[in-house]
Amino acid sequence: MQILAVAIQKGGTGKTTTAATLAQAAAFRNKKVLAIDLDPQGNLSFALGVTGQAQFTSYDLLTASSMPRILKAPCGVDIIPAAWELANIKSEKSSARRLQNAIKKYFPAGSYDILIIDTPPTAGELQYNALQAATDLIIPLQADIYNLQSLYQITAAARQIQQSNEQLHIAGIVITKADTRSTIARQMREQITEQAAKDKIPCLGIIRTGVAIQEAAALQKSIYEYAPYSNPAQDYLSLLDKITERR
Repeated sequence: MQILAVAIQKGGTGKTTTAATLAQAAAFRNKKVLAIDLDPQGNLSFALGVTGQAQFTSYDLLTASSMPRILKAPCGVDIIPAAWELANIKSEKSSARRLQNAIKKYFPAGSYDILIIDTPPTAGELQYNALQAATDLIIPLQADIYNLQSLYQITAAARQIQQSNEQLHIAGIVITKADTRSTIARQMREQITEQAAKDKIPCLGIIRTGVAIQEAAALQKSIYEYAPYSNPAQDYLSLLDKITERR
């Protein structure tokens, strides 16, 4: 089972959009997919159309011993939504393995094709839990100079976690909200991908900007229902195919 952690230590990079749309793309490809929202803000839960008080949340997954009750999003994605209590999760001895242990216990190999974890945009207990459980790290970036520092921070954290999670693979970066017409934007993309390549981190692709993806999220619809032929929809399908190739 491929477990994708979508993570970056910076807000506004398209992290949750990437997690949500990859989950929708996997469902569109008829894969069995589970999304886990580890961000207390709960934006992934909203984007996938799961709102209101859930009987079982990712906070329960980290702290409870009972079998998870899985919700089905309208797009066909199974989801364990976020809860505000996630903000109160404290670091304890071996606590970074809580999610890893829960996945092994409740979702053995074959339960799902892909599991996608959305994380908070900061370093800390929840992000470390995601990296400890993951097989692949996906790093969404925008093409600006401020994202380079965040890239170095998340890769440093991932390499530290690799000492205890040998399965964790830094799959690569994804350039989001890409303006393909602007010369300066193209130059920034090239600079970021070159810097990443020097650190042996590949660029998995670019996601072209498009209003359809924001409109679909606001309506809590899958982009593959709302605008399946839009540039972002097609770009995320290509991204999913590239990520799953190595499996």
